[in-house]
Amino acid sequence: MRFLMICMQYPLGPGESYMTTELADALVAEGHEVQVLLLDWHGEAGQAPEELISATGVRVLRCSPRRVAGGGRVFGDASKFLLSGRHLARVARSRLDLRSFDVALAWMPLTAIAPLVPLLSRAGIRHRLLFIWDFFPDHHRQIGRIPSGLAFAIARFCERRLLRHFDTIFCTLPGNADYLRQRYPLTAGQSVRIAPIWCTTERRKAVDRAALRRNYELPADRPIAVFGGQLVAGRGFEQMFAAAEDAANERSPLLFLFVGDGPLAAEVRERSLFQSNIRWLPAMDRESYLDLLVACDVGMVATVPGVTSFSIPSKTLDYLRSGLPVIAAVEAGNDFIAILENYRVGAAVPFGHAREFRRQAERLATDPVVKGEIGEAARRCLDEIFDVRYAVASVHEAVCHERAG
Repeated sequence: MRFLMICMQYPLGPGESYMTTELADALVAEGHEVQVLLLDWHGEAGQAPEELISATGVRVLRCSPRRVAGGGRVFGDASKFLLSGRHLARVARSRLDLRSFDVALAWMPLTAIAPLVPLLSRAGIRHRLLFIWDFFPDHHRQIGRIPSGLAFAIARFCERRLLRHFDTIFCTLPGNADYLRQRYPLTAGQSVRIAPIWCTTERRKAVDRAALRRNYELPADRPIAVFGGQLVAGRGFEQMFAAAEDAANERSPLLFLFVGDGPLAAEVRERSLFQSNIRWLPAMDRESYLDLLVACDVGMVATVPGVTSFSIPSKTLDYLRSGLPVIAAVEAGNDFIAILENYRVGAAVPFGHAREFRRQAERLATDPVVKGEIGEAARRCLDEIFDVRYAVASVHEAVCHERAG
């Protein structure tokens, strides 16, 4: 079959990967042809479209975003959504034969590719599949990424209308499938399925923990709780900072390490200057980051209070691949909690319980039973829940179901 994958993140640098690249590569490995239409959302605006072929034979048509400079952040962001989607649709019409594809895969937010979405229907692409990892714009407003007001209302209206163009919608957790059915108008012909986020699950090579700690000037003998990723609003930093303060007050040996760049990097760096149990390292290439994780002892994830949909923080998969248990501060009722506990790969605590977050992080980082069992437990969790082969199987099941229908 010929797959058209429409996405906003598809890294192509040496050693770089993401869930979109892993899914495309897995489909190619099964003998399918994959064409990626990439709206490179964080790329430099105004560049000409570029055609590339990945090392695995995936054809990628990369389009840069468009936006109007000036006018403030809200106006700039709104223009980026409007103009980038129009540009993407023009490129698709001129460079691709949309009628030649059997399956189209896309991700929310659809508002960013709004002019393209109806073209998929008109081109007669029979199987149109949508993955929802975060509910746009609801989730983004609740975590402080976008403001309330007219722009939010327009984005929500557009997202709900565009959703109707897809035959199968994948949510990451059962709770999110319920959220979708309750808050979005679905048609009788639309199918809702569960597909957790995924990764390739090959085992990481052994590394010299002591040498890595020396290389990054980290203490040789202290347990390290690590957070890696973009340092932006909505990642629950207040939860982790409060736990670090509690650790300092209780003279805990636990060190809190933050790795990444972003708007909050300056705050993390400043805290590290006067709080001895916080360290910051700038973003690094993916292979170096995954190696660094092996030199740590527990991975941290946290969201923010007040969100109405659930998520599986993607950094969890990196932690598990590196053999780290996970400490999480997430919403009550999130199915992610059951995964951590059932597979014995971590623990979850309620929001605002900084002391318990610190205690559980310290326990996971230092308990000899946990440290002895986490390697096998993490591998089992990855193999049974998060392996990319399940995402491929979900796609096949959706297509076969539509054919039968």
